[in-house]
Amino acid sequence: MHRAIAVWLTGHPWRAAFASAMCGALSPQMPLPFLVIAGAIAVLVALRFETRHAVTMAVAAGAAATWVVLSVAVVPPGWLILGIGVLFFGPMLLGWLLKKTGSLNLTFQVMLLGLAVLLIGLFAVLPDPVGLWREQIDLIVPAMERAGWQIPAGDRDMILSAWARTMWGSVAALSLSTVFGAVLLGRWWQSLLDSPGSFGVEYRQLRLGLALGIAVTVLFIVALLGDSALTASLAWVAFAALVFQGLAAAHRSKAVGRLNRGWLVGIYVLLIMLPVASIVVFMLAVWGFLDNWLRPRTQHV
Repeated sequence: MHRAIAVWLTGHPWRAAFASAMCGALSPQMPLPFLVIAGAIAVLVALRFETRHAVTMAVAAGAAATWVVLSVAVVPPGWLILGIGVLFFGPMLLGWLLKKTGSLNLTFQVMLLGLAVLLIGLFAVLPDPVGLWREQIDLIVPAMERAGWQIPAGDRDMILSAWARTMWGSVAALSLSTVFGAVLLGRWWQSLLDSPGSFGVEYRQLRLGLALGIAVTVLFIVALLGDSALTASLAWVAFAALVFQGLAAAHRSKAVGRLNRGWLVGIYVLLIMLPVASIVVFMLAVWGFLDNWLRPRTQHV
């Protein structure tokens, strides 16, 4: 069974396209804001109407995305279905969960666990998850070098191998950001219609919690000390989740007067400035990690 799935996912047609995994299968052909907004609409419908209407929205958005992708690239069915499922049906299902539970934080935790399970499943099914990306990187590096990006000859293999090892994690982290961004946007829209101000209260309470906090701490230690591509990929997902918690901590600090509004605006501005965005993201992740352990569980703002 695993072998059949692996062949389906890694069939010959995908070798012509580098961006043929989950988010990578879609984002080169359509802007990220479209993915977030399309997912947010499905979340809004799931929160305010019957689930079948949200499914209809997800199907319509997924069909449109499929048409766009297939009109400009050759993508194997396995990767396309996986990408559509995560990026369009993922937000809809999380919106349904949010409606049933009324807990944005639980939805956040379930999404994190779901992506972790998906990554583990991919590593279990694919015969060579890292090698799959290395083949694609080797295909595009000559074009990148012709465009002016040069890799030191002595470090070439090390750099490309490290790049391949991080690809699953970076794609999963981007997927988490896209899907949860859609959930947040859809929930915010719904709060504007039904209960203005409630979204801010919910988002400021975002946290991994004790169990996930311990799991993430152990994961980071193992990733730093070991050489497992799966562990490194899972660490990327945890890192992205901590960035969201760091942003929630920043909003909470602003709400209680410990952070000036200008600083909060500055954080969002810096997040879209490529030269410094990575530094800001790292600082937010550290803030989120510390917030998970240092913030009293009973604190509500």
